[in-house]
Amino acid sequence: MLVVLRSLIRLPWIGGIAVVPVFAAVSLFALSAAGQSMPVQSNGASAAPASPASAHEAAQVPCPPKVDIDIATNLTIHAKVKGLLDSGHLKVGQEIWVTVASPLVFPGCTLNPHSALYAHVTSALAQKNPNASELSLAFDHADCAEHGKKAVPLRLIGLVSEEASERMHDEVPIGLHGSGSRNADSAGKVTSGDDTALNPGGLAHTVHPGIVVGIPKMKLEPEGGPGCSDRISSTNRSVELDPGAELILIMQAAP
Repeated sequence: MLVVLRSLIRLPWIGGIAVVPVFAAVSLFALSAAGQSMPVQSNGASAAPASPASAHEAAQVPCPPKVDIDIATNLTIHAKVKGLLDSGHLKVGQEIWVTVASPLVFPGCTLNPHSALYAHVTSALAQKNPNASELSLAFDHADCAEHGKKAVPLRLIGLVSEEASERMHDEVPIGLHGSGSRNADSAGKVTSGDDTALNPGGLAHTVHPGIVVGIPKMKLEPEGGPGCSDRISSTNRSVELDPGAELILIMQAAP
């Protein structure tokens, strides 16, 4: 059964880092990543594509029904794109990574600032005449402080341009800038008007899955890609996420 988070949840504060209790790290979405991977920089260095068989298997994985849920912002992971992600220069099976902006503790995985979150590319399309593009990512590993690179089920639920992200975080606690700790009390007191852009018409301090802020012609569909990966599409000739763009993710379950 899916859990709907309709209001902010107070988090315990341990050693200057927000701690997400076990009940908060519940399974919100099903995840199944497929495809052979090869580590690359997020600027899209070459990598070997997945085998046709694995891609076919990924396409056959049934996804759970879509549910309209809102996620409390203090339960989300904010990560930054370090190099240009361009669907025209990425291939299926390639591994990319983004970096955590602020520390957060989940059961079994402490995410420190600048630690990496890894995803495999499950689809990549760039074309013109007419312009159409997509990039699907399955986030499935993270650099946990206690364990190093570890299998961690993550779901991408939001995209924010660098400019919009800077405006938003200029008004929120310093911990969300990535240089300090996220205080659980202050995390529930975000007052920026831009914060409402994460869930237009919904509760304050929540994120509506699929939200895209400040990036025209782009759409995000959690679970919309092969194997229930997260699909980003655009009416431009390629999907491009510039350095500094922010990704908002959630952990699906305790790893």
